[in-house]
Amino acid sequence: MNRKSALPLLAVLSLALSAFPVNAASVPATWDIDQVRTTPVPHRYIHGLIRSDVKFQVLLPVSWNGRIAIFTRGFSGTELSTGAFQAAALTKGYAFASCDEGWFRGTIADNPQDDYYESRQSLVELTVYTKALVQTQYGRAASRTLLVGTSNGGHHTRWMVEAYPLMFDGGISGFGYNSQLTQWGSVSRVVRNYDVIAPRIDDIIAERARNPQWNPFKERLSPPLTKAQLTALRNIYDIPMELTNGFKYNDGRWFGSEAMWKSSYNALVGYLRDSVPRWDETYRPSGVRPTDAEVKLWNPLNSPAYVQIDLRREDCFGHLARPLIIMHGGADPIVSTGEAEGYKNLVAKTIGRREAENLLAVYYIPGMGHGGTQFDSLIPEQIDALEAMIDYQQSNGSRGAPAPAFIGIYPREPVTGPGNSLGFYDLPHHGDDDDHDD
Repeated sequence: MNRKSALPLLAVLSLALSAFPVNAASVPATWDIDQVRTTPVPHRYIHGLIRSDVKFQVLLPVSWNGRIAIFTRGFSGTELSTGAFQAAALTKGYAFASCDEGWFRGTIADNPQDDYYESRQSLVELTVYTKALVQTQYGRAASRTLLVGTSNGGHHTRWMVEAYPLMFDGGISGFGYNSQLTQWGSVSRVVRNYDVIAPRIDDIIAERARNPQWNPFKERLSPPLTKAQLTALRNIYDIPMELTNGFKYNDGRWFGSEAMWKSSYNALVGYLRDSVPRWDETYRPSGVRPTDAEVKLWNPLNSPAYVQIDLRREDCFGHLARPLIIMHGGADPIVSTGEAEGYKNLVAKTIGRREAENLLAVYYIPGMGHGGTQFDSLIPEQIDALEAMIDYQQSNGSRGAPAPAFIGIYPREPVTGPGNSLGFYDLPHHGDDDDHDD
């Protein structure tokens, strides 16, 4: 539909909805924007508040494909931080919605009313509200609802698709984690050990570039790393973690990600600076809000039981009942690629290998850190693959297709479970390797 014909139709749709009650399906909401927009395709744009504090946006394309895509935001984002997903979904004809989920990383430590777990309620309410808007806008209910996101949103996608299989038909979980405790416990471990190897990081990066298969514990640098530096390096590659249900996996950063450690170090410290005071208000080594040096030493496994329980409220359990696609960078320094590997094996252990092969497809992008153009350019292809997987599941194989062997040039990882995930660098024994000391 060209712009000339689309705009009048959209204006008519907008007027038709102007009297729509703002308490759709018992979700209280108010609007501050209701506009006709044309980029990337003609659509109606609505922005407002749910529950008076959750900022949301809903985009309703003129050429609607009958489906909805709900976006769940990153750790540092807002309702507007949708990356390449918004344009990709809208161009394909999806009604698209996102919200800030009721909290903001930069202020959450000082706002008792905000909570990371609030995302669950916010995403449910956003989805219910969007479905009601769609019903009124187009005169019919959406036939399918996808949940998509990256990083924190990648975690929320797998977490919510597990928990609400009747609300979401499937999801795209880009470079997400499995637990607040494993994610942020591993970040603090990475930065405190990075401080030990920082004087030699350029040598480590250069050696990895020269020899991608370099094993620092068997092939020594010249001059050699010290015992303390080898131990610290090992503590970054190997980070044993355990979920609430007892599933163990390696959350360490993978070989080949070393250059990303250096470039992401300040960001990692920033995550801890903003959030450790909120995650664990008991952690005050000096009696006041912890310094940067102190947040690096935070270990959630040493926190009081109630703190650990709160952090584990967002644990994934592997009870997957809807199709899910995961793409993760092999050099991700922020969310370890081991989180994707761990989830793949967790699902296989929980629902069985055969069912895991039907529902979960994992793809690694070598050399990519925490997102990038390689991922963004493949969002349309990921959406198409997910739709085919959903059709295949819902029709018992008479329509659609199983997960593709490749998305772009990246092959699907085999489902090797059930069992524990050991990741790229096995734990905990390495023969001649140095022991952990962290």
